[in-house]
Amino acid sequence: MRKQVHLTVVRVSLALLLTAPVALGQATALRYKVSPGERRVYERTLRTDTTVRSNKGTARTVMEMPGRREDLVVETKAQPPSMRIVTLDTPAAERLVALEENGQDRLATVPEAKRLRPVRPVLSAYWRNLGGRPTEQQPAPKVPMQAIARLQEEMRYLPEEPVTPGRTWSREVDLGVAKAVITTKFVERRAEGGVPAAVLESTATVTFTGEYAQRITIETATSWMALAADGSGRLSQRGTMTINEKTEEAEQHVVRSWQERLTGTSRLASDALKKAKDNLDQLEKAMAHIGKGELDTAIGLLNAFIKANPTNAWTPAIRDLSGDLAQRRLLTQAVPAARLRLMLRDLQVVRDEVGARGGNRARLGQVDETLRRITKVNMKVLLMDAANPDPIIRDLAAFGLAFADDPQARDRLEAMINDASSQVRGTALIGMAIQGRAIEQKTVAELLKDSNARTRGAAALLAARTIKKDDPKVAELVPLMIENLDVKNVWARVNTILSIAALAPSGSVPAARALIDACKTEKEAPLKPVYFGALERITGVDAKELAPFEEWLAKQPAPKPDATKPKPKG
Repeated sequence: MRKQVHLTVVRVSLALLLTAPVALGQATALRYKVSPGERRVYERTLRTDTTVRSNKGTARTVMEMPGRREDLVVETKAQPPSMRIVTLDTPAAERLVALEENGQDRLATVPEAKRLRPVRPVLSAYWRNLGGRPTEQQPAPKVPMQAIARLQEEMRYLPEEPVTPGRTWSREVDLGVAKAVITTKFVERRAEGGVPAAVLESTATVTFTGEYAQRITIETATSWMALAADGSGRLSQRGTMTINEKTEEAEQHVVRSWQERLTGTSRLASDALKKAKDNLDQLEKAMAHIGKGELDTAIGLLNAFIKANPTNAWTPAIRDLSGDLAQRRLLTQAVPAARLRLMLRDLQVVRDEVGARGGNRARLGQVDETLRRITKVNMKVLLMDAANPDPIIRDLAAFGLAFADDPQARDRLEAMINDASSQVRGTALIGMAIQGRAIEQKTVAELLKDSNARTRGAAALLAARTIKKDDPKVAELVPLMIENLDVKNVWARVNTILSIAALAPSGSVPAARALIDACKTEKEAPLKPVYFGALERITGVDAKELAPFEEWLAKQPAPKPDATKPKPKG
């Protein structure tokens, strides 16, 4: 039997569910009745209505995604009775159609261009039995959304035995991270768009297991299908699922509803059908190589398909898969040094942009995870680049080493804080700050007096992340940071301000005075709130301008004379 080909993550793989014609009152054997070359096209719409409740209030979003799906019977077998069906799901962009915050309509605040989210096409192919089930065992779902997608597919399978209108039957289903009982009823025979049809209704009760048991519940899961009585296929289908998820921060209520209807049928000519079968055979070979981890060979086969079939309906999905594999190869296999440097540079730019836009934690986490995977498989090249004569290459190596969980990487990164290049020194310090690795106080103090402003800012960042406020070392380091409040490098200045706020003792008059004086001369308006936040942390005064902080400073006792300094004469 041929191996199944699954060209990307299948959201829902709908089959051509057929039924044979019967006389009134007789039991109906709901089965496929197809021949190679049959092609059926459906229009479909998915609507997702999500409400999130948290201590910040209630937010509701509604997304709609129209689309088109095509089912093609490529070949059939008599023993065992089965059919090879290819499904191409081509969604249009998902569109935001409603947005509410605490009951107020906020859709107008979202620009039209940002209401759309592109969705990639999905191509899948399976050998299925006459009831619609894949003939080979499917991997168990590992996360809730996979289980939900599997449930939707399971609710479309046909009964093993003939049934009559009014008959109800149930079966248990293992969804990996959940268990389900699906109950289906043969509701009636009726006309659907002028075509005699059998109507099935399925409902499911679902119980999640393990870590998801207390977090996720499915209130309702219902599906209806109308199947042509002459065995020509499904005429329409609709369904609804209501999902609740609870976390420590919020509760999420999701209502997913979908519907589709048959819009066209046709049959491929013999030469076109042969071409489709040959194409599918080639794609199956690529998938076999993917299963063995032979990504370069698989990518070569997929790219050959794209080149030979530039206008094929399957090509966009194949192109996406090839791109995914190329990305996967970069994350799982070592690459040439030149390629690694380009990757590190691109990721460094992305990481800096995320930070500049406010530091989206989820996005930052994705970038950092990508860096960890890249550095793990390219450690040898990174260590070599860390000793390269070119400071630009050493700097990129220092950036990469910051995300490497390896003793050699940590030792090399620490050594690079003494690099001859100030750029490399600064990047190495930032890397150690990312790792949360402390260095000797004496070294921190020296780096806070470095000739390069960026290095001084990086040293302040490292101190703030690795030294506690009540540590005796702070008494020496904070005055050095105060001296750096006039650095011209804006990034270094921001880190200096934040580090003073993090390490200076509460109520520190010298720190407050220095921040107030620096704020008065600050030319970068966006930095003003940074000063105010730092001053609030030190003084306890909540203000958006300097005057209240100056009033606080005026009320503080004058500093005692330093007995170690000579008294002025006269």
